Amino acid sequence: MENKTYVYIEPEKYLMDILALLRSFYAEMDVRPVVPESREDVKAEAEELGYFFKIVISEDGNARFSFGGKEYGFSPENSSPDDFTAYKKELCRKLYDLFVSDTGRELPWGMMNGVRPTKPAFICALEGRGKHEAADFYRSEYLVTEDKIDSAWDIGVAEVNVLAQCEHRDMSVSGDVRGYTGGYSLYIGIPFCPTRCLYCSFTAYPLSSVKDGGDGYVDALIRELKECTDIFPGRAPDSVYMGGGTPTSLSASQLDRILSVVGDRYFTGPDIEFTVEAGRADSITEDKLKVLKDHGISRISVNPQTFNQKTLDIIGRKAGADETVSAFELARKMGFDNINMDLILGLPGEGEAEVSHTMDVVKRLKPDSLTVHSLALKRASSMGEWLEKNGYGAITNTESIQEIARKGADEIGLRPYYLYRQKDMSGGFENIGYSIPGKECVYNVAMMEEVQSILGFGAGTITKRVAVKTAAGQDNGSSGERGDGSSVRDMDPSLADIIAVGGSLRQDISRCENYKDVKDYTERITELIERKKNLFA
Repeated sequence: MENKTYVYIEPEKYLMDILALLRSFYAEMDVRPVVPESREDVKAEAEELGYFFKIVISEDGNARFSFGGKEYGFSPENSSPDDFTAYKKELCRKLYDLFVSDTGRELPWGMMNGVRPTKPAFICALEGRGKHEAADFYRSEYLVTEDKIDSAWDIGVAEVNVLAQCEHRDMSVSGDVRGYTGGYSLYIGIPFCPTRCLYCSFTAYPLSSVKDGGDGYVDALIRELKECTDIFPGRAPDSVYMGGGTPTSLSASQLDRILSVVGDRYFTGPDIEFTVEAGRADSITEDKLKVLKDHGISRISVNPQTFNQKTLDIIGRKAGADETVSAFELARKMGFDNINMDLILGLPGEGEAEVSHTMDVVKRLKPDSLTVHSLALKRASSMGEWLEKNGYGAITNTESIQEIARKGADEIGLRPYYLYRQKDMSGGFENIGYSIPGKECVYNVAMMEEVQSILGFGAGTITKRVAVKTAAGQDNGSSGERGDGSSVRDMDPSLADIIAVGGSLRQDISRCENYKDVKDYTERITELIERKKNLFA
């Protein structure tokens, strides 16, 4: 089924923000951008089909755009192209009002398209500045709905409370205790899965495609772990997260090798939060769970995504719904008392009845935490090809579907504690983490709000060096300024706005990335280790 809908945006620097609005309002369409630099064959096809939306912005800020068979003009009243952020916001507000008029609906998060929409609420809560200030900011600057403002505030407060429980201990100095900004966390990436799911765009390869069964990768990962212990010498992390991929795709002996090194070199133990994504039920066995238990892993994920077998068959998730239930019950039987489940709303063919069935199973199993994702329509995934063939109308994600998940989580005592968004999310919604009070994942909060450094090990991982500063200029972070100029500055777009309305928290963030390809990672591991060390030098 041909479903291409072309839009033209000039110049390209406005592409991402305008495209995010279009895809949020018109999620049932395969919106494809054209810019002046696009290939000639793409331009020709777009001209033949006709543009759904076309905008040309001049250097002086005046813009002409066509939409719905009408021509429109725009001249900035409260901004100038010299202030790119302010001008872009004024332009997008004009387009937002136009799309609201056309569709008859508002976006839950208004014009916010960053991955961290709770950051303004988190900072206001952290600094004791009250809900009213955060609410005014959301309402006036980004047109966020009242329901999402309430959610952002509740989650911002929950995040502050989670981090308040986090005390970083320096193992080399008896009794030395610092707050979470003085600590760090580990992320360990295992880029293997039994098979690749239809929606997946992450770094993940079928383990069967690796000739040595992953031994070479494990060797390189262990070397990276060992040679980077001097970055935070003698200091245990606040949390460790092993994700992927599916870490339990590895054998029990491979997992044992990795976890032994982490425990020995990074002082992890029963008082350190350690999450392992067991993920797919077809990778979970009793001997692997025993290894995790023996190493004191405190939190695991058993991720069904859905409990509807028809959907599982469509998305290529080989583990059946019943198999996931059995894996969860086995983990409970073996003593795991902090088990997370991941669900995805908006999967192909799923409406209210299917989501209700999934939540009925979840309520029966009673996980300790639940992460509810809204499907991100990644063009790089196989899902993009499936949707092009079957039509974007096959994806349904509505407020009523979201409410089924919220209500189900509430019925088993799970409360929201962190939230994030991704590009091109169906329905313009979000991903929300729910938890029994006291079972929240510290890593998720620390990573999402970027309040401490993250050491990333393995293919496709990102290491972030974070310095957190107060208004007085005091550095409470685990790092200072970089001197070699080689880092990539990574500041959430909303942070500048937060500071402008009185926020005093400053985050200076630099990072380095590991190669995604397993072969590149293993062959160039020496280079990656040095890159990480230089970042913290």
